[in-house]
Amino acid sequence: MDTFNFRGYEIPIHLMMLTGGGPETFEEISDKHFLSLRKHVAIEPDQKLLEIGCGIGRDAIPLSSFLTSGAYMGVDIIRPSIEWCADHISKRSPNCEFVHFDVKDQLHNPHGTITTKEIYLPVSNESVDRIFLFSVFTHMFEDDIIHYLKEFKRSIKIDGLVYATTFVFDDLILDKARETNLTIFDLRFEHQISDGCRINNLTFPLGAVAYTLDKWLEMINIAGFRLRTSVIRGGWSGAFENRLDGQDVLVLEPS
Repeated sequence: MDTFNFRGYEIPIHLMMLTGGGPETFEEISDKHFLSLRKHVAIEPDQKLLEIGCGIGRDAIPLSSFLTSGAYMGVDIIRPSIEWCADHISKRSPNCEFVHFDVKDQLHNPHGTITTKEIYLPVSNESVDRIFLFSVFTHMFEDDIIHYLKEFKRSIKIDGLVYATTFVFDDLILDKARETNLTIFDLRFEHQISDGCRINNLTFPLGAVAYTLDKWLEMINIAGFRLRTSVIRGGWSGAFENRLDGQDVLVLEPS
């Protein structure tokens, strides 16, 4: 089995490839994620952190040494990744816990046994300081996003924050994205499937999903959140220059 050494961990490359980047970009993306969390939601070593879509531990590994008196929980729908993280990261850092949800997903878990709406996050009410998701809502439709947001509202402390990346579009952004085509995913979002929602590929609808800002504000409000800052525009479309964040970033606080 081919592995890649990342901060003392021999990570299976075939599992690494499921998280949106191989050995060539793994460390760079990990560093950018950490810096973005520090910058936008002020993670601290004594906080309780919850990551949705933790994958093979690209964020968990640096956070395991960053957290001193705090704790980390990562959840994912890819069982082999969760098992690897539990067997390796948790053994070195007992304050890091990993949970598998057997959610049926076209891309990553086609034989799953539950739906996203059946997920109940295994944390107490109002117990989490920060919740973060990198490129998870980019693969979800409105009803499932709202379910997750309601679970976040139940779980997060009154002064807690949510950090979530997404694709936020309007006509000008789409024009620029189609002109520049900066990513390897050919993000054109030509297919509107509902009000305020576009997908990139009709064959794989959840491969990339984008929303208007108005649609995001509607979903956020339904779940009891509000934007803490204006949308932090990522560099994916070419419409905005951002060397740290590829996707757009939403920072949410309970309303």
